[in-house]
Amino acid sequence: MIKKILQFSKLIAPGDWFVIILFCILIIISAKTLWNLPQGQYLEIYENNKILATYSLNQQISKTINGVKGKTEIQINNGRVRLSSSPCSKKYCIHQGWISKANQTIICIPNKISISIVGAKKTYDSINY
Repeated sequence: MIKKILQFSKLIAPGDWFVIILFCILIIISAKTLWNLPQGQYLEIYENNKILATYSLNQQISKTINGVKGKTEIQINNGRVRLSSSPCSKKYCIHQGWISKANQTIICIPNKISISIVGAKKTYDSINY
């Protein structure tokens, strides 16, 4: 195993490593500047694709929503939001964590609950036609 690593490192010259590292740095900088979404202002809660409620993100509250499988708890905490509990089995919606930027969404498919963050004005991404 070590011999293979040494053979591979001999194939790449020091100038090649410089170019690889330079491109990695450029990709990271581009990603941070080009995909910088604006901060969200409001939270929209959907149940079965129908808007259930809208809340400001500038507060500290916890809301419980009754879905198809049971109760889902949503926490809003000073500009960010997350699903803190849900009756679904895999808990992907809870593992999504906190979201705070406009157009970010968390969906609990088994419970048919989704939350979306909206900015000061509605913007559309490339998926909308």
